Amino acid sequence: MLPQNIVLAFCAAIAGTSGLPTSVQATNPCPADTEMACLDVINSSLCLSQNASRNGTAAQMAACVDYPGGMSDLSGASKLCRCPGCHSKYINEAISKLFPPPCS
Repeated sequence: MLPQNIVLAFCAAIAGTSGLPTSVQATNPCPADTEMACLDVINSSLCLSQNASRNGTAAQMAACVDYPGGMSDLSGASKLCRCPGCHSKYINEAISKLFPPPCS
């Protein structure tokens, strides 16, 4: 049986490494915790993925995230520009190409 102080030290070491460093949180490419528009972008993943795979236009992509009852009243283009990292690499690339910063 392991002595209690070794087990306690092991548990303390694990607890100290389980939190995310602030630098990881600050570089989040999908700021859904601070940008309500990102929730609309996340909720529109099926429409966005279909348009990205079919080389959809900017108007088609923006229409995916512009719907009644959304979390944000921004235009679809503004939502996509503010939230470029909320999906898979393929969808994010299509969004970044069609809606580059600066955002309106």
